[in-house]
Amino acid sequence: MVKCRYCNTENDENSVICQNCGEKIPSKKTSKGRNKVILILIGVFGFIVLLGAIFIVTSGPQVSKFDQSLINSVKNDESPENIIIKIKEHSQINRQGSKAGYDAIVSGGQSDNNPTFLEEAKKNYDNELEYIQKIENLQISFAKREINEETFIKELILLYEEQPELDY
Repeated sequence: MVKCRYCNTENDENSVICQNCGEKIPSKKTSKGRNKVILILIGVFGFIVLLGAIFIVTSGPQVSKFDQSLINSVKNDESPENIIIKIKEHSQINRQGSKAGYDAIVSGGQSDNNPTFLEEAKKNYDNELEYIQKIENLQISFAKREINEETFIKELILLYEEQPELDY
């Protein structure tokens, strides 16, 4: 027996319309199907929310390991002079890497009869050195406590977006 949801009259199991009030009686299949759809939608929504939360957590400001070590050094009140020495050493390693890349591409024989290629390689190398200098200047400003951590990270991320694309 199935009760009518409008007047509570008991009707036969296969009734489509209430014998008493004439209202339509929803079948059990329809309500079970509707419940399944609702549960699936809730599950999908929950999954999307979970993915969004993971994305937000993992897409926070990403800084290099070296920059993270600078942040930790400043937080630990390491002297600006010591931090600046580390910064200069790190920048020098980056400059040496850029020089090695430039030398390798220029000595590859492609520039022998192609002055345009040589000019482009030199321009790329100069852009890379300028970029390294900008990063170093920002790091030094942070080491000297001229800017706070939040500003350092924001400006660093902006600089990361300016990083020149190189052929080496």
